[in-house]
This record gives sequence, C-alpha cells and structure tokens, in this order.
Amino acid sequence: MTSRSRTIAIALVAVLAAAALGYWAYSANKKRELHNAIVALVQDANQRLRGALGAESAPPSAGTVKKLDEHASAVDGRLQELKRVDASFNLAMADAADSYLVTAREILRRQTASHRGRLLLADSLPALREHMRADNRTGSWVQEAVKAKERVEKDFREYRVAAEQLGKLLDSLTRDQAKIAPHAPELSPVEESLVSDARKQALAAYKQLAEEVEKTKQLEAYR
Repeated sequence: MTSRSRTIAIALVAVLAAAALGYWAYSANKKRELHNAIVALVQDANQRLRGALGAESAPPSAGTVKKLDEHASAVDGRLQELKRVDASFNLAMADAADSYLVTAREILRRQTASHRGRLLLADSLPALREHMRADNRTGSWVQEAVKAKERVEKDFREYRVAAEQLGKLLDSLTRDQAKIAPHAPELSPVEESLVSDARKQALAAYKQLAEEVEKTKQLEAYR
C-alpha cells in the first residue's frame, strides 16, 4: 500500500469513527430526551391519580365529578402526547408508559362515572322514597311510582358497571406501575396504601347503595 493509500485509509477510518461517535451521541441524547419526556408524562398522571383516589373518602359532589373529569381528560392528553413522540429510541419504556397511562385514564373515567352515578342515586332514591310515603294509590300515583323505580334501577345499573370496572382497574394499576419502574426508577409510584384505601372505600359505597336499591325491587311495594 502506498503512502497516499494509507493516508486515505486512515482518513476514512477516522471519518467513520467520527460518524459512529456522532450517531452514538445523537442516539444517547434522543434516548435521554425520550426518557425525560415519558417520566414527565407519567409523573403528571401519578399526581392526578393521587388526588383522584383521595377523593374516594369524600361524599360525591358536582365539584368532585368535574375535577375527576378534568383529570381524565388531562391524562388522555398525556397519552396522546406519548403517541406523538418518536419512541424508537426506547420502545420498551414507551410501551410500558402507554399501558400505564391507559390504565390511569380509564381509572379516572370510571371514577368520574362512579361519582356521577352516586350523585344521581342521591337524587333518585330519596325521590322514590318520598313518592312512596305520599301513597294515595291512584292510577297516576302507580304510574309515577313505576317511573321513579325505573329511574333508580337505571341510575344504579350505570353506577354498578362503573364501580365494578373501577375495582378491576385499580387491581391492575400496581402491575402497570411495576412494568415501568425498571425504566424509570426516579418515578414516585402511586402508593399501594392509597390504592387499597380507594378500593375499599369504593366497595363500601357500592355495597351501601346496593342494599338501598335492593329495598326498592319488591314489586308489591308499588301496588
């Protein structure tokens, strides 16, 4: 090999090495950016979940329903942000975050529906009881009693679906958090004690309402 050839070869190796080093640095930077972006999205969802799960200990209210709905919409927005990023630099982390954000969003949606259902029942159940106390056994009274009973049953049916789904989703939250934990150890997961308390409170509310609604199911009461 001539001196000129050796010089060209050395120069080519240097160029390739520089290119490889540049790509490595670029990839490392993009992976770091992706990591930080995902951590921010998940951490925001965590904070919203903490506030939402804490609401299970309070009586349902229009303000709580509005806030839960806002949290659900916000987490859905975070999920859409995740879908728009280039996840090719860390697909495993992106997939784990996607699964977690979907679960978080659905928990918040079911919580919203559950609290809304409890609010509706807080109106329809007393209305039914009041109507029964005003019993005059006329034709119109019977018709209104049937309507009031059907309203209670409809409200409870929708509430029951939301409450049951909420319980299942809360059970899966810990598993989804465990999937993303290895990729982002700096994340502060939603505390298991908070999840457990929310599950217990939601179940207690469901059992109480189920017992109240059960008392309205005897058709003889409307005759």
